[in-house]
Amino acid sequence: MKRVDAIFQESGYEPRPYQRRIVEDVVNMFTGQYVNGAKELEQAVESVMIESPTGSGKTCMALIIAKVLQSEFPDLVIGWVSMRRNLLRQVMAENTGKGVDLESFHPVSMFDQYVPELLAARRAGRKILLCIDECQHDAASSCAHLHNIIEPDFVLGMTATPFRSDSMKLCFSKVVKDAGIHQLIQDGYLSKYQHFTIPDWSPRTVAEFYAAEPERWGKSIFYFLTTDDCWELHREFQARGIVSDVVVGSSTSGFREEQLRAFRAGDVPCLINCMVLTEGFDEPSLATAWVRDSGKGPTIQMAGRVFRQWPALPFKQVVQSRETRWPMIRTALPLQQHLWQENEWRTLEINPLLERINTNSRMAIASAVVELPAFLSKKKATFDGRRRRRGGGGRRRRA
Repeated sequence: MKRVDAIFQESGYEPRPYQRRIVEDVVNMFTGQYVNGAKELEQAVESVMIESPTGSGKTCMALIIAKVLQSEFPDLVIGWVSMRRNLLRQVMAENTGKGVDLESFHPVSMFDQYVPELLAARRAGRKILLCIDECQHDAASSCAHLHNIIEPDFVLGMTATPFRSDSMKLCFSKVVKDAGIHQLIQDGYLSKYQHFTIPDWSPRTVAEFYAAEPERWGKSIFYFLTTDDCWELHREFQARGIVSDVVVGSSTSGFREEQLRAFRAGDVPCLINCMVLTEGFDEPSLATAWVRDSGKGPTIQMAGRVFRQWPALPFKQVVQSRETRWPMIRTALPLQQHLWQENEWRTLEINPLLERINTNSRMAIASAVVELPAFLSKKKATFDGRRRRRGGGGRRRRA
């Protein structure tokens, strides 16, 4: 698509193949153009969710999408919603650092009760695109409030984990998915990793394993379910002469930024937290993610912090306990698996033949042409015709 390529060229950003595909598909869905080589025009929609792994460049893709839409709708105003202020500062920096330079671009906290710039744009009759970072939170009441007062014309959600543990449902007209974590690792866009399994996830056990081989683990981030466990691990490290810091949600943003600066500089090799650094924390030099016992969504988010590539690290590391509900190896195959048994690491090699079969199967599935059965195709055509006669699906409804 010429307009997508033109925006990439103007910004100087060289897109990865999957990024260009995602950007083009999302723009076409918003504007009612051809999608994925379809022979018929897609009906324009108001909301699209991008499901793509941590480290795949969702922020940059969303910025480019917003830039393309601004070229289509010159009066378009962009509102960027995130849970934390530091993530809003990151995206504002990326907007200029990547050369996108969006105009009428406003950061919004998910907990803001009043957004004067966007409300002024609504009163002036301008179109609004609302970009929701980590949009698995879009079903929360705080986000519903923003939707109700802003009434955006377009909603773009981004997440690596569109899963919720409650009964609330995400409401997006379309979902765009491309390469998953395993594929991006195999293609060289994310770092390869090794997986380690320890007996349990108590602060003492974790401290003992780290302290036994600090050189192996390197710069590490640790996740626990409670702040009490976080502080207990911190005390265990202090008793062993290991420098660490605990990042909590109640800290001021300035103090938290100082903690992260010390970690990035290598002055503090170990960061301990519950949820603050689960989403949006990006530090490529991170060597090991110590991931507490949890389910699929939180595990992928926590482990995802470590997959960004770093020249000095040929592979990264994920440590979990044998009691976790979702071992990361269920999402992406590691280079090697290491299991602690009988006071030593037992290494489980990945069968290269199995990996080759897995790759061939993915390629076969990706190239397969799938069509609806005739009776379903007929019903869908009838349903689509009725929708078009009624004037489309109307504004996105929320529970």
